[in-house]
Amino acid sequence: MDYKILLADDSVTVQKIITLTFKDEGVEVVTADNGDEAINRLQYLRPDLVMADVSIPGKNGYEICEFIKNHPDLRETPVVLLVPA
Repeated sequence: MDYKILLADDSVTVQKIITLTFKDEGVEVVTADNGDEAINRLQYLRPDLVMADVSIPGKNGYEICEFIKNHPDLRETPVVLLVPA
């Protein structure tokens, strides 16, 4: 799989939906249950896209986005912030 998405969301349902959505597209979805875990995974994963829940435990989606945009090696990584409905 060439394309990686890091999904930071504590909802198992959202994790399953996103993973199933991209399953047949050759996209690897790596999940993190909290913001601190997501930031740790960013260090070595280098995803092509980050999807982060704004209300995730630990560092929230906004803080994850701020970390990415301030990191010299990650700042070009697109971030999609997820908002609970």
